[in-house]
Amino acid sequence: MAVLLALFIGACISSHSCANTTTPPSGGPKDTLPPVLLKVTPEAGATGFPVMEGKITLLYNEYTVVKTPTEILLSPPTRRKPVAKVKGKNIIVTFQDTLKEDQTYTIDFGEALADNNEGNPAPRLVYPFSTGETLDSLYFTGRVIDSKTLSPVKGALVAAYIDQSDSACFNTLPDAVVKSDDWGFFAMRNLRDTTYRVYVYSDKDTDFKYNPDEDEVGFLDSLFTPEYAVNDSIFELKPFNMKDTLLCAARVPMVTLLTFKELQSVQYLQNSGRVSERQGFLKFSAADVQINSLEFVGIPDSSVILQYNMTRDSIDFWINTDYRLDDSLLVRLNYLKTDSTGVLAPADESISLAVKKQEETAAPPRQPNAKQDAGPDTVFKLTVNAANETVEQLGISISSPSPIIGIVRDSISITATNPKGQQSVIGYTIKQDSTDIRRYIVRPKEDLIKGFEYELKLPEGTFTNLDQLPNAPASAKFQIPQAEELSTLNLVLTNVSDRYIVELTDENGSAVLRTYHVDNDGTYPFPYLKAGKYQVRITYDKNRNGYTDTGNLLERKQPETVRFYEIAPGNRLLDIPESAEIEQTIDIREVFR
Repeated sequence: MAVLLALFIGACISSHSCANTTTPPSGGPKDTLPPVLLKVTPEAGATGFPVMEGKITLLYNEYTVVKTPTEILLSPPTRRKPVAKVKGKNIIVTFQDTLKEDQTYTIDFGEALADNNEGNPAPRLVYPFSTGETLDSLYFTGRVIDSKTLSPVKGALVAAYIDQSDSACFNTLPDAVVKSDDWGFFAMRNLRDTTYRVYVYSDKDTDFKYNPDEDEVGFLDSLFTPEYAVNDSIFELKPFNMKDTLLCAARVPMVTLLTFKELQSVQYLQNSGRVSERQGFLKFSAADVQINSLEFVGIPDSSVILQYNMTRDSIDFWINTDYRLDDSLLVRLNYLKTDSTGVLAPADESISLAVKKQEETAAPPRQPNAKQDAGPDTVFKLTVNAANETVEQLGISISSPSPIIGIVRDSISITATNPKGQQSVIGYTIKQDSTDIRRYIVRPKEDLIKGFEYELKLPEGTFTNLDQLPNAPASAKFQIPQAEELSTLNLVLTNVSDRYIVELTDENGSAVLRTYHVDNDGTYPFPYLKAGKYQVRITYDKNRNGYTDTGNLLERKQPETVRFYEIAPGNRLLDIPESAEIEQTIDIREVFR
């Protein structure tokens, strides 16, 4: 017996079959398989579905959970969303609102469902059914793209309306909806044989209505009538793995929707104020305000300096008088204001503007060596910007907090110092910026030379501001970058038939490095570039206002057209090496074809 016991113990030591009470079992390989749908009740495509208290049951081969309920999308939507609950291996969908009579619906489950153990998502299921005797079967596909970046927009709500009025997307629920996927692609299914007006909006408050204060929006220029019927063999209607680049990119959209953030179109005086005795502002709710008359009571028109911002939805004003102004300033304004019917009509407003008094605060205890009160300002400070990389293109910027009313041009000087330390004075031009009356641009008359050091000097009193104060002395040093590893990109633009904005951006298109406003064919240099990847963004500046205009839904106005130059189809990255001079020809007509 002792021999048998010894043999048993030895076998356990040498064998993997004996239990180990200190090491947990491995549990086998990880489950990577998605849940399998075994049965749907009623079957997909069912007709005669009850308008009240109907339910849909999905039976899976394993325990499945509703991981992201917000992914479940009913089309057309109801005011209250369907509810999906787990019961054993079933997912049961019920409806909180009464469904419409004789209406085809689809439920898109997206990636809402996943297995209970490992979270493997269930394959996407789009389930159609009808409360009538027939099932509508038409479809169309499309792609949603951001109008500025031309990148796909994920999760945008594409909405189709049989009601063709302009107010439909603001006030009523759509007749069909679908959300764009990771690639901005969508397939809207089981539509009627009728004509739709198609919109897309971000629907940030998830109420299935367009909110212009929060949502980006887009629209098809014309009405759309679907022509093709749903079929299992149609490539674009199959479920896709969003990580499968080749298959996802191969889908062909029937339409393209460009999204944009709409500027407010209802015009009214939104805000006004007086930030100092001689400076104030008027802020309007919408761009391109039309001012018929603007009177500062008791102030001569010649003493008022006005400046609109770029989009003409705001006016800054300054008052140039040699006497003290009253604490309250009366402004009379006549402008085009949106009336109760939504129409622009002349309106009169009187605005009383008072200087905002600074809140009094308790003075801190004075220290033995505390600096004594210096009294009122005797000079003002200028901001001078002379960036080495852009000084040749943009010049030297001189900015003042308030308008300049006098310049002693002979006081301005630019000196050049060569590598031997020899100095010379070079000529310059100075011009007020067309977009900001408080800014001036100084440009050397001579070509700047590598290896030379330059300095702009502005002695005290060169500029006089609105308060009759001289500027404090200011200066800026600059030189042409000399690093040997820097490169130059020369864009040769051909077939330029109108005004375009040409921008060189970083690899992601988020930072603009240099800009040209182009009217003619020519070579446009982008010097002093570090090695890396860049993009060329080109905007058709149709109204020639110098910036990219957004769209307007009610006016059926699309945003200005933006294109990225592509080196090859699908590749818009320019790879700039070190110490290179690259010439790239771009046919503008071909880019905007």
